[in-house]
Amino acid sequence: MGYRRRMIVRKILEEEYIRTQEIFGIAFELPMEREFLSEEKLRQIKESPATREEVYYKERWAAFDENGQMMGFLIGFPARVHFDGGEAVCTCIGGVSSLPQYRGHGIIAECFRKHLEDSYEAGHVFSYLYPFSTVFYRQFGYELCSETVEWEFDIRTVPYFEEVKGTAFLNEHGSQKGAVEQVYEAYTRECNLAFVREECDWNQVIRDNPATEHSYTYVWKNERGIPKGVIGYHKEYSQEYPGGLMQVEAFYFADEEGLKGLLNHIRTYRGHYQSVKMSLPRHVALQRVLPEVSGCAFHRRLYFNGMGRVIHAKNALRLARYRGDGIVVIRLTDRFLEENNRVFKVTFENGHCISVEDDIHADIELDIGTFSRWLLGCLDEEEIKDENLRKVFYPKKNYICNGF
Repeated sequence: MGYRRRMIVRKILEEEYIRTQEIFGIAFELPMEREFLSEEKLRQIKESPATREEVYYKERWAAFDENGQMMGFLIGFPARVHFDGGEAVCTCIGGVSSLPQYRGHGIIAECFRKHLEDSYEAGHVFSYLYPFSTVFYRQFGYELCSETVEWEFDIRTVPYFEEVKGTAFLNEHGSQKGAVEQVYEAYTRECNLAFVREECDWNQVIRDNPATEHSYTYVWKNERGIPKGVIGYHKEYSQEYPGGLMQVEAFYFADEEGLKGLLNHIRTYRGHYQSVKMSLPRHVALQRVLPEVSGCAFHRRLYFNGMGRVIHAKNALRLARYRGDGIVVIRLTDRFLEENNRVFKVTFENGHCISVEDDIHADIELDIGTFSRWLLGCLDEEEIKDENLRKVFYPKKNYICNGF
């Protein structure tokens, strides 16, 4: 408890950025290249940020001892995400690090507490992370949310869809950037947690120079020239894939025509690849369009794709989409945000929130982790039996495909 009593937790100052990078390298025993720890690198980040993390390079919360020594930190930059047909701000957690000599004293717990408190004050609704341990992050209110499916299939089994006519266009030097963004938005707008991508989010997704980057982005357009599908991929060779693996990095489609158009394009590589591997949202059922889904050439693996939590419960309930009309009263418990420890009476009509008020008697009591998972729609239809609660908590599409 000694450090916890004496530590100071706050957002970093600009001159403390390099120290956070050093702590990350030491904590994970990763050799950091000198250029990433230089004043020149910091100047480049300030003047020409290449990623969202660099745009928000000071969105880091650190713990200091009584002598001002940094003991640990975390990154928590904001991003707009889709939620129930609207938009909300989600904080993206990364870089969670503490120096070994300070571990076991609540350093990271206090960094999370301060980050969540500051984010609540800012009105941010969600927070998300990719865990090294679900047990560790559950103590801060995070719960397993989005799931993805990794599909792998022999490229020779991809059918040809004769009814779908169109052409694939290679993106070079930004030639298809607008079309890529258009398809991505159509693909993700109904998926909770998907980024509402901005310029800084695309730099690591769209490859502009395939001749040197060994990564290729194509936009499939139908006969009317309407962008309907996007695929980004690179080629890998290994003992398992001597004929080459098409490792898909991005796969978006606006509708069924777009999906089939992309598969027609993939099929043209039959003489150059052995297998295709891609990760897709859980709700996408490729078996509908792939005729051969058996044998050792086909694999379908379900993965947990991170953990999320609600930061601002009242704002989340205001933004949520409901089923029909009703009133539900929820008692919420949250160890890290006192403002969420309340009874919320939610009134909704025609699927939209009318009011969120305080109450005394609740229909159900939920911890913040379960509440977060249910409100985001990461549950099975039969998990909740009460018909009234099922107007609030029901399965929804989820997909987050941005790394941080």
